[in-house]
Amino acid sequence: SIGSYGASDGSPSQHGITKDAQAALDHLYQRNDIDTSRIFVFGRSLGGAVGALLTRNNPDKVAGIILENTFTSILDMAGVLLPFLKWVIGGSGAKGVKILNFVVRSPWNTIDVIGQVKRPILFLSGLQDEMVPPSHMQMLYAKAAAHNKECTFVEFPSGMHMDTWLAGGDHYWATIEQFLEKYAPRNDETDSSSSGVGRF
Repeated sequence: SIGSYGASDGSPSQHGITKDAQAALDHLYQRNDIDTSRIFVFGRSLGGAVGALLTRNNPDKVAGIILENTFTSILDMAGVLLPFLKWVIGGSGAKGVKILNFVVRSPWNTIDVIGQVKRPILFLSGLQDEMVPPSHMQMLYAKAAAHNKECTFVEFPSGMHMDTWLAGGDHYWATIEQFLEKYAPRNDETDSSSSGVGRF
């Protein structure tokens, strides 16, 4: 059908993706081969919107969240990707009468959700992002940090939308490792249980 992934049936929606993410977290939380006190969520781009909502809804199951190159909302992205529509569609900060906002079925208002997340947050921002303006990550961080003292923002000057992990090199991986160790350290060096990192 139109809007489906590959040969699959149906079409993606915010409600359906949120349910899928919740099912994945619930499954991970029920496993006995990982330390469920050390589950982190990682989300890049749209995955960051999914991850933020999942973390907000499950503060007791998620130790922290990592967001990379994530947008403030789908409505804001509509103005970026379709500038000719910016006067009739857009997020809360946009100017003009937004008469077409009702056509967006999956708004993914991450800017609202992130201010309600009570777990530690690591923001990874590629400054050469060609899809999501880096200002979106700065706005998400500002909103989160106003309500959450455990927020960290790290920029990668040559990082693009999908290659920030590569462009960031060792610094990228060291940043993530430090975040994980700070908020979910291993009990000791012989601890054989592993953490779960749910990626969206």
